[in-house]
Amino acid sequence: MEFVEPLKTGFTVYSKSGCINCTKAKNLLKDKFLFFQVIDCDEYLIDFKQEFLETMKNKIGKSYSNFPMIFFDGVFIGGLNEINEFIPKLLLEFTELF
Repeated sequence: MEFVEPLKTGFTVYSKSGCINCTKAKNLLKDKFLFFQVIDCDEYLIDFKQEFLETMKNKIGKSYSNFPMIFFDGVFIGGLNEINEFIPKLLLEFTELF
């Protein structure tokens, strides 16, 4: 099974149904007008759970099974807590450019 790769530019949110933290992360990105792609992982988890988690382990560099799984420019950021810390730093860096 081929899994959707994280975007090379922007945010990628690996999400699953019924995940409150996934919804919060997507709303945060939306509220900040940041570009992101959502990958619905329901099918992955139902039909290919072990293969999916092993693939993510290889991308992330460690075992990680919490949702959401968030990447920025193809690099793993973390979940909801990490994105809450990452976005203000990203926006500050952006404003310092101007």
